[in-house]
Amino acid sequence: MVLGAWRHADEPPPVERMADHMNDAARERWRRLTHWFRTTYSLDGEPAWEGDETGWVLRYRRRDRPLATLAPAADGRFGALVVVGPSHWAEVRAASVSERTREAFESATGYEDGRWLWLRVHDDAAVDDLCTLVALKSPPPRRIARRRVLVASSRA
Repeated sequence: MVLGAWRHADEPPPVERMADHMNDAARERWRRLTHWFRTTYSLDGEPAWEGDETGWVLRYRRRDRPLATLAPAADGRFGALVVVGPSHWAEVRAASVSERTREAFESATGYEDGRWLWLRVHDDAAVDDLCTLVALKSPPPRRIARRRVLVASSRA
């Protein structure tokens, strides 16, 4: 088991510093994911305490429903948790994801609330897979259509 990087319950880390303990490659992947959540869903993660071993994590929620959790590790890398509900299992099986993510999905126990996938974000494929899984369970907002409506209403 890899311990979390931020394990002082009474000292939540600033979100912008959560990647401080990561190696360069992991930090770049972390920034890529946090940027994706910001630009795709207009979300900034919220720090959450997950216990003495895991410590502080960055949790992403949309309409009070969990999308994913990013967990900085003391070894300079990070992992991610995404729970995929039963209604999306067929979509995940049909999705273009890496073999490692496919194996993690197939080996995860299916619970009533879904399959809990713990992914080590060790390469760019894992970043892409995480984005794919999140988008399958919660399609990104249709901003283009909303912008068109706003532009049309401002002309009226």
